[in-house]
Amino acid sequence: MTSEAKTVAQEVRSGAGWTAASGVLLILAGIAALSAPFLAAAILSIFIGWAMVFGGVAQAIYAFTTKDSAGHIIWKVLLAILYVATGIYVLLNPAAGAVALAFVLGWMLLIEAALLAVLAFQVRPRQGWGLWLFDAIVTLVLAIFILVNWPGNSFVILAAFVGVSMIFSGVSRLILGATVRSAVPPPQAVAKA
Repeated sequence: MTSEAKTVAQEVRSGAGWTAASGVLLILAGIAALSAPFLAAAILSIFIGWAMVFGGVAQAIYAFTTKDSAGHIIWKVLLAILYVATGIYVLLNPAAGAVALAFVLGWMLLIEAALLAVLAFQVRPRQGWGLWLFDAIVTLVLAIFILVNWPGNSFVILAAFVGVSMIFSGVSRLILGATVRSAVPPPQAVAKA
């Protein structure tokens, strides 16, 4: 093979190695989140707080750069102020932010469960509609669990969701990296071909 093919194979294998390494880091971070739920919930609250502050600043910039009527600009500015004020509150009170996030998550899952159930019954004659219904039931159970245990277990709930998500993302990246590395021959094999 040409030296160009060898270089491409090396790059692909190297990228797969970094993918696997990021998978290991995600798994470790997920385990850490599950091990220290209060810290994980506080970090998540601070991240959301900063996201709201930056979102508010972006909304304010948008309000003053669009050519809308004065009434529209006022509403956009008020929305920007709401974003920034809420973000600052969450940054100053991460525990309250975590409790609020758990509450919103519970209600979001409850609404999602209802919508999934409606969707399942709308596609009922088709094959696989039962999976939609199963998803709706599992989501409903999670929503009820969160709302019944709220606010007492807010930190654990958030840490569990974040931790499990990170672990699953890490495992999928490990699998992807291993699959790519096994599919692409090492540079020595490419050079011999």
